[in-house]
Amino acid sequence: MDKNSTIIKTIKLVKKYRQGNKTINAVDNVNLEMKRGDLLVVIGPSGSGKSTLMQLIGGLDHPSSGEIEINGVDISKISERKLTELRREKIGFIFQNFNLIPTLTAAQNVEAVIAKRSRDDQRKVLAALKQVGLEQRAHHLPSLLSGGEQQRVAIARALINEPDIILADEPTGNLDSKTGEDIIRILSELNTQHGKTVMIITHSEYVRKFASKVIEIKDGNITS
Repeated sequence: MDKNSTIIKTIKLVKKYRQGNKTINAVDNVNLEMKRGDLLVVIGPSGSGKSTLMQLIGGLDHPSSGEIEINGVDISKISERKLTELRREKIGFIFQNFNLIPTLTAAQNVEAVIAKRSRDDQRKVLAALKQVGLEQRAHHLPSLLSGGEQQRVAIARALINEPDIILADEPTGNLDSKTGEDIIRILSELNTQHGKTVMIITHSEYVRKFASKVIEIKDGNITS
């Protein structure tokens, strides 16, 4: 596909919440465009709306109004079944809290989200763990892994269905600065070496240096 083609686009995107008698615009009339192969860093303080924006783009939440296009398809208008398929096959998610299943090994956590099963699953799982430098820890439970190792498992899990898009919500939030930078470097390599389109939600200023694009968000609005 054309690297310059638009892969993510939002048009007048709004997400409102009720808080007592008040209406809060968590995302307020956001227009955003990402080209295939971009690494976009979205920076803002806690409560700025950046995580809500990512959840909307990833189809984890529904907008109050506006449009969200993934590869030209407005995902706010498709069925829940189609939306589930899109999330599973086209988007890899990485979260601050890792979201690993504690009773499953690293390999089993990655395998659990495979969309289309085949006899080649074990090889694919080990290849994904190797890609993040964790093949030697494949059979360890999350409790036996460091925070950085758990996040690497989460990245491998995000990669297993070969998605076009990686959405990372505060992926370094629970890590020390050195480990956090290692994780951002992995995401950067997925972008530069493997052509993944990556969105990183963060409040950490140092992540800017890895970006092809940076936007700042405050009170639900893009400010730069």
